[in-house]
Amino acid sequence: MKKLFSIMAIATLVIVPIFSQAAVEEQNAFDRGENVSINLAVMAGPTGFGAAGLLKNEGKISDLISVNTKVYSSPTEVIAQIAKGTEDIAALPSNLSSVLYNKGLKIKLAAVIGNGMLSLVSSETPDPSKLVGQDLYIPGGPASTPNQLAKMLISANGLAEDSLTLQYGVTSAAQLSQLLIAEKVKNTILPEPFVTMVITKNPNVKKIYNLQEGYKVATGIDNYPMTVLVVQDKFAQEHKAALDEFLQAYKDSVAFVVANPEEAGKLIEQINIMPSAMATPAIPFCNLTYKSAQEAKSEVNEYFKMLFNFDPQSIGGKMPTDDFYL
Repeated sequence: MKKLFSIMAIATLVIVPIFSQAAVEEQNAFDRGENVSINLAVMAGPTGFGAAGLLKNEGKISDLISVNTKVYSSPTEVIAQIAKGTEDIAALPSNLSSVLYNKGLKIKLAAVIGNGMLSLVSSETPDPSKLVGQDLYIPGGPASTPNQLAKMLISANGLAEDSLTLQYGVTSAAQLSQLLIAEKVKNTILPEPFVTMVITKNPNVKKIYNLQEGYKVATGIDNYPMTVLVVQDKFAQEHKAALDEFLQAYKDSVAFVVANPEEAGKLIEQINIMPSAMATPAIPFCNLTYKSAQEAKSEVNEYFKMLFNFDPQSIGGKMPTDDFYL
């Protein structure tokens, strides 16, 4: 009997590694030899601009890998699809990625794809110091990036938070843009491409403060990571080779969009991210970039620390752990 147990124990030690190796080989074979269709979620607006280059060959990035890009109108819709598992990879505001991670969604931050592109614009005055006592409209509400940066910069300039009246009644940047063009709203923070659009349509509106410059002065860091790619844990584990190829293709796509705004604008319109007439002139100001999660980790952490200090809930109540980064 003892001899039998010894044989079974040895067999187990041998068989388990064989099965583990077989699983690895099976996965590698899948990534090498089977077609992989990647579901990518982006939002209408500059969050989706960097993906335009992926559309050039009908979403095919290699003989075996294709990307199915779907455009959603709001972060809420993207979150619902991530939670259901129907989207493998998604472009999201960076702070929202941390919120989802802290809520328990099995995702990882794969790359930073867009840096800050917010500006303070006004039809009232070209001097930011003259805004004291006035209304400043903030898109996205109290938990948004524009609001956190506005508060940080007010503080960094030695002003009391109530020196301006921050208004959150209009959450849509597109709607605020139209109100600013009509001068029903005088002062607001806007992202690209709305800044470029508003200034083009109403010459009375001026860009009076670049929030990225303000962030650099306040923190010593050149910019802040505003948009990221997140990937489902399960997809990252099961399709590592395909994910690596996709991320390289996305990096190439960002470079293409930056270098070819006219052609990229047509592709952006083709997939209903935004009309090319708005996208093309704004692309040079959108701070599109690509940094892997590990390359950008320190910058992301510093940005999250800043947000946490102003409002912990803006990143989900706590700093994400190292496991958050691919």
